[in-house]
Amino acid sequence: MKKLVIMLGAVLVGTLSANAQFDLGSLFNKVKDVAKEVAGDAVDEYVPEELQELLGIAIPELEIPGTWSYLDVAVEFESADALTSAGGKVAAQTAEEKLKPYLEKVGIKPGAFRFTFLEDGTATTTLGSKTLKGTWSYNKEEERVTLGVGGKEFSVRMTENGEHINILFPADKLLELVKTLSSKSNNTTLVALGALAKGYDGMNLGFECEKVKE
Repeated sequence: MKKLVIMLGAVLVGTLSANAQFDLGSLFNKVKDVAKEVAGDAVDEYVPEELQELLGIAIPELEIPGTWSYLDVAVEFESADALTSAGGKVAAQTAEEKLKPYLEKVGIKPGAFRFTFLEDGTATTTLGSKTLKGTWSYNKEEERVTLGVGGKEFSVRMTENGEHINILFPADKLLELVKTLSSKSNNTTLVALGALAKGYDGMNLGFECEKVKE
């Protein structure tokens, strides 16, 4: 246990000293990875309660309930390392630029598209005048929401983005969501969106949203 505590401390000190403006989520993941390497599945047994509490306080809860209105396209690689590279950043920007016009053509634009998550686990997804009822549940450890929309179920990655959140789908599932929301399932825009989605396998595509103030 002493070895584990020393290694965890080294990760904390090294991360903090290397960058004063550190990302708490990244810091937590680094500490967790080291802990798993040393203690394996028994990490909860060997990590001191004080450190677990500290990490629990450091990582803010994602407050999902409420209405979230679409602002812009969001893109995330399934591999976090890919986005940190120069090529990854260019690829993400290119994906955003290509995706946005297609979403606009089916009506997904600021002020016209939103998700509402209620405390009781029910949800609605609204595009223009069309509203589909569903359900939601959140897995905090995986940062994923199981989202029901119009009788279909999606595994959605949901992360904080400053004061906003990103709601992200695997590329093929984003197309499925758009088809569910759109009344024209065979139009040329959806066909083109489907072709685009195939080219971005390995990426999560979706929406940057802001919370609607009540």
